[in-house]
Amino acid sequence: MKVFFGLLLIVNIAFAVFQWLLPYEQLFVEKKKVPAAVELQLLNDANVEIVSESERVAEATAEADKPAPEVKPDFLVTEDTGDRRVCYTIGPFKDKGRAIEISGRYSGNQADTALKSSLEKDYQGVMVYIDGHKTRDAAVRTANELSAQGIRDHIIVNNPDNPNILSLGVFGLKKNADRLKSRIEKLNYSVKSGARYRERTIYWLYAEQSSEAELLQLLEDAEFDTGISQIPTQCLPG
Repeated sequence: MKVFFGLLLIVNIAFAVFQWLLPYEQLFVEKKKVPAAVELQLLNDANVEIVSESERVAEATAEADKPAPEVKPDFLVTEDTGDRRVCYTIGPFKDKGRAIEISGRYSGNQADTALKSSLEKDYQGVMVYIDGHKTRDAAVRTANELSAQGIRDHIIVNNPDNPNILSLGVFGLKKNADRLKSRIEKLNYSVKSGARYRERTIYWLYAEQSSEAELLQLLEDAEFDTGISQIPTQCLPG
């Protein structure tokens, strides 16, 4: 019995020393207190809308079926800038006075007119000629030789690039020119032929009137027969 109490005393002394060396809080670590559970809140009380799967699908379908918002176009009102003119040219005229006289007919009938001119080449025909003469006297000698053989229609023509040309005639028909050329070639002359032009001033009458009025046609039949025409044309910038 004494032994038992002795052992118990030793154990108590040892526990006292152990507790003195290691604090009680480290020996028995208190579990961290967990705060009281927050009271559960019902979804309805939390202002959360509960949507079932079927309702969600129905809402998505309805949204997709909604027509697209109508976009109204912005209409730009523009002023009508259409050209209300009818324009034409009348001619050609070889005589300026004639062009001015016809211009007065149109101007007196509410049509604006303007006289225009251009330098054009007027076709004269096919000329048969002999060139290569260095002097005028040489061309005259050739002319005398041809006259002695019955060819008396000739004239000396001077061009800046080819002077002292002996012209043997200008023909409206090429076949007549070829016939004379062949005849002179048989006389052992170097003869040539080519188209002949003459530069001259040609006049045109430009006229314009309102498209809302009747088209003016003030040319006479005789004027059409001389080659004068009234030709529709693009209006000049107004």
